[in-house]
Amino acid sequence: MTTNTTPRDDVQINLGDYSRISGRDYIEINAPDSIKMYLATTSSAELDERAIDNEYLFRYRFGFFANRSIRAHIIAIKTEHGLTDEEIRSLRHAGQLSIKRREAKIAPDQLMPAVGWIYAILLSVVSAVCCIAISSSSAPGWKQGLGLIMVCAFWLTSIWFVSKVHITPWRLLKQVGVVGRMATASNPAN
Repeated sequence: MTTNTTPRDDVQINLGDYSRISGRDYIEINAPDSIKMYLATTSSAELDERAIDNEYLFRYRFGFFANRSIRAHIIAIKTEHGLTDEEIRSLRHAGQLSIKRREAKIAPDQLMPAVGWIYAILLSVVSAVCCIAISSSSAPGWKQGLGLIMVCAFWLTSIWFVSKVHITPWRLLKQVGVVGRMATASNPAN
């Protein structure tokens, strides 16, 4: 068997718009290891543009699939109000972001924060009654302590969930000025 020892030219490959050949056989490629790295190193404007074209990138950013026109509406809402990806997710989970087949819009519902405060008050009253009942029982101290820890953990988890789903999205809409504009638009006398 013979070996060919004649020198050959090295192959250089330029992949994508952002690659460059720095030297004779050196290639630099911007290829992030994960989607999280890609999101962290890419500008928001470019991510928004690509999310409109790529439904999988959109789903990773906002947590749901949507058609192209809905993706464009969501990005427009995000940029118009200066919202983050997580805030868009929060508004959608809370029902404050109305998504139909052809359009997406912010639809503030005043019932949601009211229901949230009612839930918070009821959970607090029930948890307080449970804590009083446990403290006044004749059970050993360690059982009382364990019961109080369980009731307090339930109360904290419930209040966190109610706040996240019902109260925080409404506060967000007030901060970005959507709620104030909706009230003045529906009441032309002001």
